[in-house]
Amino acid sequence: MQKVVLRDSQIKLPTTAKLFGGLGLAATGFFGAELMARNLPISAAVNGFAGIAASIGLMVGWRVIGLRPGRGVVRALERGLHAVIYLVFWTMLFLGAVQVMHNMVRGRYDMPNEALVDVLSQGMTMAGAVLRFDTIAVLFLGGMVSAILAEWAWKRWH
Repeated sequence: MQKVVLRDSQIKLPTTAKLFGGLGLAATGFFGAELMARNLPISAAVNGFAGIAASIGLMVGWRVIGLRPGRGVVRALERGLHAVIYLVFWTMLFLGAVQVMHNMVRGRYDMPNEALVDVLSQGMTMAGAVLRFDTIAVLFLGGMVSAILAEWAWKRWH
């Protein structure tokens, strides 16, 4: 029986910057979703929306904010703003998909491609309804604070 030996293999381990970026953006997503839920139409209410937005925030923060730490505060702020834009995009896409599911159950689409196109339309409609100044301010400030915390964690434990 032969042994397989792997040499010079490198596995990227999770870092504290990814953890702080993910948890910070998860909290931002949670509080942003709580603010958004107040402005959602009753027909678009989603149970557990804040938890879903927090989990999207965790994944986006892990991948975007924690991707390349240690490049300075300005780059960290850029990553935080990018992460918030991704968070809003994926959250609105989720809300659009939920609305399309409700419409599909009611039989409002003749073809599947109509439903796929309507996901973006419904998401943009939801974004227009829920993105107010207070929500935008919380999201962008939360993204920037998350990125600064990730940068601090990288400097502290690197």
